[in-house]
Amino acid sequence: MQLKTYVNQVQVKPKTEEITEKDLPQQAIKSDTVVISDTAKRIQAAQAQLETIPDVRSEKVAEIKRRIEDGTYEIKPDKIAGK
Repeated sequence: MQLKTYVNQVQVKPKTEEITEKDLPQQAIKSDTVVISDTAKRIQAAQAQLETIPDVRSEKVAEIKRRIEDGTYEIKPDKIAGK
């Protein structure tokens, strides 16, 4: 029986009102600010430019494929060993 009384008290208890920004005193409201440095702006611009460049040079790949299929692709061991 005591449990039922407790449950009834909880259910009957009025809800508390939500506090909005207008209810808070002016000094309690703070705003955050972010300052992006010139270096960060340049980095963002460079990243945007890099995103426009394709990851694969399709024309180069097509040329190499054609040369391999034709049998004219020549591997230069000295050039590869230098890398």
